[in-house]
Amino acid sequence: MKKNNRKILLFIDNAPCHVINHDLSNIKIVFFPPNTMSKCQPLDQGVIHSFKCYYRQKLVKHIIGQCTLAQTDDQISITVLDAIKRIDLSWENVTENTIKNVFRAAGFIYSSSTSLSSMMTMDIIVETDIESSNSDNPLQQLHSLLVHLRIGGSQLTAAEFADIDFCIPTFNK
Repeated sequence: MKKNNRKILLFIDNAPCHVINHDLSNIKIVFFPPNTMSKCQPLDQGVIHSFKCYYRQKLVKHIIGQCTLAQTDDQISITVLDAIKRIDLSWENVTENTIKNVFRAAGFIYSSSTSLSSMMTMDIIVETDIESSNSDNPLQQLHSLLVHLRIGGSQLTAAEFADIDFCIPTFNK
């Protein structure tokens, strides 16, 4: 970055675990204000959800594939390496368009007439009308797979499956 004279503006959640001990010459770090609503945080706006949909889509495909070969439930397995590979592939599936739309919804709007300094001080603008096509809709793709799978005798919707871990506490929540 320094060699190419690139400057980066990095927004970070104001969590106690985010301690910056380094002087980064080409990176300016800006913390979100404490107790910022998730509407201002792009990862909470949909990047993580999109990633989880792609991951769970790959997981369902794996389980369906294993079911055709397995004689018992014990023969359906997922290794740590399988999970890591799925994580990598799932992140690769999150499109640039998805990330741009999520940042736009969170109020990160930049045009060629907007200077970086004015962008730093502008109020957050939340746009609610964001277009999404079906080809870039991981939830719709997950739904098309779940019609072939029943979990515990009942069928989950794609939204239920994508958010199945929503109530599990994470750091500082």
